[in-house]
Amino acid sequence: MKTIVEKLSTHSKLTEKEAYNFIVEIKEKKLNSSQLVACMSFLIKRPVTVEELTGFKNALLDLSVKVKLEKEALDVCGTGGDQKNTFNISTLSAIVLAASGVPVAKHGNHGASSVSGSSDILKHLGYSFKRTSDELNKELNKHNICFMHAPLFHPTLKHVVEQRKELGIRTFFNLLGPLVNPARVKHKYIGVYNQEVGRLYNYVLQNENSNYNVVHSLDGYDEISLTGSFKSIGSDSEKLFEPEDLGFDSLKKKELFGGDTIEEAGRIFINVLENKATKAQKNVVVINSAFAMQTFFPNRTIRDCIETSRETIESKKASQLFKNLINKN
Repeated sequence: MKTIVEKLSTHSKLTEKEAYNFIVEIKEKKLNSSQLVACMSFLIKRPVTVEELTGFKNALLDLSVKVKLEKEALDVCGTGGDQKNTFNISTLSAIVLAASGVPVAKHGNHGASSVSGSSDILKHLGYSFKRTSDELNKELNKHNICFMHAPLFHPTLKHVVEQRKELGIRTFFNLLGPLVNPARVKHKYIGVYNQEVGRLYNYVLQNENSNYNVVHSLDGYDEISLTGSFKSIGSDSEKLFEPEDLGFDSLKKKELFGGDTIEEAGRIFINVLENKATKAQKNVVVINSAFAMQTFFPNRTIRDCIETSRETIESKKASQLFKNLINKN
């Protein structure tokens, strides 16, 4: 029988069981660094299948540190790796959502292809990552939000950190982040970097007991960028939108730039929360917050969700929540 490495080297597809075992082999250190880099490279050269992604996902979840939350919550997460270097839109949206009444359990990690992933910006701004269900529930009950830093809950990932850095581009691990929230939340708002991945997620999520919305901007952003057309794939629908359909002006790519340093990213982050950001920066957080809000509250109209998200920023509710979170109030 061919080994998994041999199968991947010939561009053969893995069965769901083989994909599951591949992650287990990584955890058990049965693959050396060169084999890991080679396997990730093989999987970059072709689309990952539904069976493979399902196997990878199930293995990572089974091997994760278990988290049990006391109430239902929503995860707001993007695949990353779109190489657009935007500011931290999904993390800001998570805070806006929590301040708007949506319980949020956000899963995140260091940036894959930008200076500031969700974990990077939170650490930079003084947030202390939690490690246990008790700590996470305390935070969720007090602030309506909790953050899970992926490496603390997925010990398998520590075995591929250096290899992912060496490659410096997105790999199949980017696809897994939004699917392996250790709390196994049933509400998911996910951004993906192309339509093919959007369809892949749709097939995988249809087999779960999940309420989800997968979004993608057609010009390559793994979120609603307002730079052009974007697609929304929900649990029971698929729609194409233009920014103008929802009352927004189209944005230019440079208006979403996240900065060259973590310090610049931090300033943009705080400016959005303090309602001191540019109109473009605020609008892109508003629209993503609104679509995520409707994912959790499907009976609310998108117009109502937009209005609520905007008011949460402009009233400084989101800013106050973040201050309380950081200062442990």
